[in-house]
Amino acid sequence: MKFTAIDFETANASMLSACSIGIVEFEDGVPVRETYTLIRPPEEYGKFNWYNVRIHGIKATMVKDAPTFDKVWEQIRDSIDGQLIVCHNAAFDTVVLCRLLEYYGIAIPTFDYVCTVKISQLLWPEMENHKLDTVCNDLNIVLNHHEALSDARACGLIFAEALKSQHCIDTADLLDALEMRVGHVSPKGRQSCSTSEEVRRKMISDKKKQASRRKYFARRHSAADTKEKGEKPS
Repeated sequence: MKFTAIDFETANASMLSACSIGIVEFEDGVPVRETYTLIRPPEEYGKFNWYNVRIHGIKATMVKDAPTFDKVWEQIRDSIDGQLIVCHNAAFDTVVLCRLLEYYGIAIPTFDYVCTVKISQLLWPEMENHKLDTVCNDLNIVLNHHEALSDARACGLIFAEALKSQHCIDTADLLDALEMRVGHVSPKGRQSCSTSEEVRRKMISDKKKQASRRKYFARRHSAADTKEKGEKPS
C-alpha cells in the first residue's frame, strides 16, 4: 500500500505564506522517498511573524534564494496528484496546498486524503491530547517538531501504526472500522475528511438551517398576504 505524507510550515497566519514543505512517500508502512525544501512566499504574503519564526526557526533571510511554490510544484506533483495524502490536521495542509496552486494559476490535482488528528482521536482517546508531539511521544515515534520533513515522516508513521493496530490492509478497511469518510480534492472542489459523528452533526445543523429558512419565508409570505389584503399584521 502506498501513500504520501505532507507537512507545510508558514511564515505567518496566511495560507499563502508557506515557507517550507516536507513530503514522505510510504510503501507498506515504510518511508521510501523523502523531499524537503524551503519555499519563498509571494512578496505580499511573505512577512515573517515572530511567533511563527519561534515555532519553526525559519527566517526571511533563509528563504530569499529559495524557489517559489510554482517551481516546487514541478518537483512534487507526481508525489501528490492521484495519491492518498496523509496530514496531521489535513484541514490546514490541504488548504495551504490548494490556495498556493490557485495563487499561481496551477490546476488543482485530484487526490484523496486522511487526517491523522481525527484518526488518533478515534483510535487512542485516552491520550492527553492529539497534537503531533503528544501522539508521537505515546507511540514512541521520533519527532523534531515543526521541522516539515520530520513532521511529515511522523504523520505517515502514525497512519502506518493505525493500520497495523486495526489489522487493516488498506485505507478503506481502516476508515470503515473507524466510521470515517475519506477526504477528496479535485478541480471540481473538495470533500472534507469526516467522522460519522461530524457528518451526523452537519446533517442536523443543515436540517435546522432549512427549517429556519422555511419559517422565515413563511412569515414573509404571511406578512405580504396580510398587507395585500389591507389587514393589520398580528
